[in-house]
Amino acid sequence: MTPPPGTTSTARRRRARLLTALAVVLLSLGACELVVRAVVRRDADGQEWIGERRLRPFRLPLASIAERLAALEDGRTFFAWDPDLGWAPRRNATSASGLAHVGYDGIRGVRPTALAPTPGVLRVAVFGDSFTFGDEVGDDDTWAVALERALAEHGIAAEVLNFGVNGYGTDQAYLRWRRDGRRFAPDVVVYGFQPENALRNLNVFRALYFAATDMPLQKPRFLLEGGADDRALRAIGQPTIAPRDMLAALADLDRQPLAAYDRYAPPYFDHWWLRSKLLALLVTIAANDLADPFRLDDESRTLARALIDRFAREVTESGAAFVVVHLPRREDLTTMHAGGEPWYAELLREIASRHRVVDPSAAMQQAREDGFEKLGHYAAEMNAIVAAELADPVAAAARER
Repeated sequence: MTPPPGTTSTARRRRARLLTALAVVLLSLGACELVVRAVVRRDADGQEWIGERRLRPFRLPLASIAERLAALEDGRTFFAWDPDLGWAPRRNATSASGLAHVGYDGIRGVRPTALAPTPGVLRVAVFGDSFTFGDEVGDDDTWAVALERALAEHGIAAEVLNFGVNGYGTDQAYLRWRRDGRRFAPDVVVYGFQPENALRNLNVFRALYFAATDMPLQKPRFLLEGGADDRALRAIGQPTIAPRDMLAALADLDRQPLAAYDRYAPPYFDHWWLRSKLLALLVTIAANDLADPFRLDDESRTLARALIDRFAREVTESGAAFVVVHLPRREDLTTMHAGGEPWYAELLREIASRHRVVDPSAAMQQAREDGFEKLGHYAAEMNAIVAAELADPVAAAARER
């Protein structure tokens, strides 16, 4: 059948217009690619930048990380590699600032602690991150020691053992209780819930979460398998990677099996299509605009809740009482002072519905302007507020256990 007159020429014109449009698009993209490449700069670590925006794939500062790993391996650091926990305080160590001391038992302070509690003395063990450890203040200005004083004012002889460690997630705090804290047979266990802990639970390689960390090591990670409660938890990444092998793992993340379980690894994966700097820029902008560093999704919220549930269950099975204390950051207090809810409010309510939670945030808001040290940790005044709010609930928990 012969096509109608003009049909063939019309189809040819359409194809020609389509090819012309496609050629214009490709030439435009090529020109944009050349422009982007012209403004990209590369630093000593191989990281590419446009202005102050770093392009994907992100690159770790491997040279400086190598120096930090060498210091860890040589024993020149306050914290040391730990095959079970990732890192922990070095025994009989003093921090570079001279403010913090750790005894032979790994507990903060210079007072030796016997395994068996002293009869008639309430033994409290506290676990958490740097806000529990008391970073930036001296040994006597932590909320752990302030809690001893507050309990004494209530007529209760007590000793508070500080097992807090900088950079810990809920998972590491729980593992430190299981391995180190339980053998000291405390009467009450307090978990210092600094909300960022819930995000760290999804991290495996500390340097991916915080590139400038002094502990560029690997931590254990828990997975929820077959359920949403604490009995579905399974740990991976133990024993942790030794410092001598850590640099090789970080330098080749694409081949590192544990990286698949690290929420913060994808920006470091080197996909072939990121060789286009235009695509790298567009993906970086889109990802950064969507990203919120302080955001809880279903996995992070459910995992944090399950870890705290297991922590509490094992503490209770040991015969001790379990208490959670809410440790808000400066930004969280500012949000609450303005009448808003912090980003983790739903998780905090879930925890409070299942466990004894002490929330000192209302009292802390009065000191929020000058209650923090330079790097954002609690000053002595703020730690004293936490301790004062904790004293009665800890005493009540000890009586009720």
